[in-house]
Amino acid sequence: MKFRFLIAAGLVMFATMAGAQQRVHLPIQNKEWETPFPAFKIVGNLYYVGTYDLGCYLVATRNGLILINSGATGSFPLIKANIESLGFKLTDIKIITSTHGHWDHVGDLAEFKRLSGAQMMMNERDAAVLESGGNIDWRNPKGRGIIYDPIKIDRRLKDGDKITLGEATLTTHLSPGHTMGATSFSLPVQDGGRTYNVLIANMPGINAGVKLLGSPGYPNMSQDFAYTIANLKKMSPDIWLSSHAGQFNLHQVYKPGDPYNPARFGDAGAYRAKIQGYDDAYRKQLQDEMARTQ
Repeated sequence: MKFRFLIAAGLVMFATMAGAQQRVHLPIQNKEWETPFPAFKIVGNLYYVGTYDLGCYLVATRNGLILINSGATGSFPLIKANIESLGFKLTDIKIITSTHGHWDHVGDLAEFKRLSGAQMMMNERDAAVLESGGNIDWRNPKGRGIIYDPIKIDRRLKDGDKITLGEATLTTHLSPGHTMGATSFSLPVQDGGRTYNVLIANMPGINAGVKLLGSPGYPNMSQDFAYTIANLKKMSPDIWLSSHAGQFNLHQVYKPGDPYNPARFGDAGAYRAKIQGYDDAYRKQLQDEMARTQ
């Protein structure tokens, strides 16, 4: 654990010394990332405020709001409009966090932080990526250029840390593999006399072109994916969500204007099938990579 954190910290120092600070524009290839989608209440004080594909969440408390994810660079107007459509104000955001440090989930967090003055909290292993504006990560140790506004991290989170605001408490679950510091969040939500165990799972998807074995910047990636898959399999959420709409079947179970029904996001069989699908894909790629090295 400490070894991977030291790698990330070293990458920041190296990239800074190399002077790789130019701004780089990454075009959005998936149009569903920037397609508007109306905000809606998931359960109790938990709301979906993301785009058609990028999952962004708002937890409303008596002491203000917690924002999870921002979408990609350029998503700010869409997420802002969704938050305001629910009757909330950006200035009420007190805490910001994210499921992981890829630009499609953190690209506009700096703007939300600037306007709200909120505390930015991120897992310690992805913190350096955000503070570099996406310039460095394990795949780009020499830097690739700044791809979003750098974000000052006010609190570096560890596995099991609690994020508390008002009556809401989120528990962080380190879910590494997709990134070194990928994080899932669990939180109890009260609604209709019942307490729902909600999980915002960072799914263990392997991006195209990523090798499980032989990546110098992330030598323990394969073990991290195995850890995350095993950990997610142990969980039994009443409601489960994720970083992308397709990862929790949003558009299969909900259409804008559908009546309020938290149970639509609680299919336990679908959750188990989703995790098993990621497990199968991981095992197949690992087997294929091992076969090629023999």
